[in-house]
Amino acid sequence: MEAMTRFRAAGDRLVDADTAVRRAQADRLLAVAEMIDTYPAPQPLVDSPAAERVVSAGAAGAGSIGEFVALEMGALLGLSEPAAWSLIHDVANLRSRHPKLWAAVDGLRVEAWQACKVALACQDLSRDAALWVDGKLESVWGAVPWPRIRRRLAGLVVRVDADLARRRAETARRDRFVSIRHLGDSTSVLTARMDTAAALTLGASLDMIVDQMILEGAQDPLPVLRARALEMLATPPLPDATAPNPSPALPLADVVVHIAAEALDTTATDDANVARVLARCGDVGPVLVDQLAHLLGHHRIRVLPVTDLAGDPAVDAYEIPDRLRRQLVIREDCSVFPFSTARSRSADLDHTVAYRRSTPGSPAPPGQTRVSNLGPLARREHRAKTAGLWKVDQPEPGVYEWTNRTGRRWQVTRGRTVGLPDKEPNRLGTDRPRTESRTVKRVDLVFSGAVTI
Repeated sequence: MEAMTRFRAAGDRLVDADTAVRRAQADRLLAVAEMIDTYPAPQPLVDSPAAERVVSAGAAGAGSIGEFVALEMGALLGLSEPAAWSLIHDVANLRSRHPKLWAAVDGLRVEAWQACKVALACQDLSRDAALWVDGKLESVWGAVPWPRIRRRLAGLVVRVDADLARRRAETARRDRFVSIRHLGDSTSVLTARMDTAAALTLGASLDMIVDQMILEGAQDPLPVLRARALEMLATPPLPDATAPNPSPALPLADVVVHIAAEALDTTATDDANVARVLARCGDVGPVLVDQLAHLLGHHRIRVLPVTDLAGDPAVDAYEIPDRLRRQLVIREDCSVFPFSTARSRSADLDHTVAYRRSTPGSPAPPGQTRVSNLGPLARREHRAKTAGLWKVDQPEPGVYEWTNRTGRRWQVTRGRTVGLPDKEPNRLGTDRPRTESRTVKRVDLVFSGAVTI
């Protein structure tokens, strides 16, 4: 009896904890809504490409907001700008297009993430259609399991707008793709969207190869055999073992390898023998130096000059030479804005201290364009900084200290974002430090003294 009492008490604590989590999640969405409502209206800047624009806060009927709001919210929550925009869109859509669901979230009858899934599924519908779906689902919250709600939701979206369903099918066929994501452990994940008929044919081809492999004695699990079959389709053998090898030209893959200087020392420990490999399709990840031959042996190799990350080369021109860009991209693989995930290879390179051009009687200072005065930024991050809504200093190379309009501060160093105490005037006019901070760490794979092969 005592054991059952303890078990029931544990269950009560679990329910209380779940209720607290739901309340916190609901309050988070309510706080986002309040930030949307209180975000300052953009101030027009005459003839400035950095001027903040008013953009839609969500789908039809969700209102509008200044485009830099996601930078503010992302920095507060430790989110990238796209993730912050996703949260803003969900909240704006929920309260404007799904009022019954919004009330259910506040009443703790539905979890916040489930509500966001509904808002996302209905984002292409008109406001009236979204309100219709909202009414149809009102009775299920808290009474029907989520998987059943999800299936019903899909049917309601098709039912309320059949033309949209047909357009989505056509769009899906136009958006066919193949992507390769490297895991860094000598394997990669291939994802594809393709015509269903072609996918069935590919599946049948894989099954045929697998059947032959099994007849020849293969004993690997079926998923492994199917992967091997796909690898065979990518690198087919010669049709006749006695036929001469046509020796096709090796592909020229745009692959960059960064090797720590100590890894070139054959007496170094195994921990040092790691290279970082970048390809056009993405970051291959850390690779053991002795695996490079296997990885690159099927490609022609292009050797680039050694890049010294410790150097600080400079030029007088505003334009950034390739050698400076290459050095900065090696040092900073992502944007230096707080919590940004934008890759630096496709980012703008911003002058931390604005470039000053020569004027009559006042020549421009030499060496303004140098690695220690540059930082990669995504385009919207760059515009927000240029508009003066964010300030950045680089007290030492690779250390970026950001301040937003409300006085909150962050430091970004080699991919790590750390909140700094800000100096916020209190009622007495003295400085009051704020100590709250949020830290997110990424594995730093750029080695000092690296060379580029």
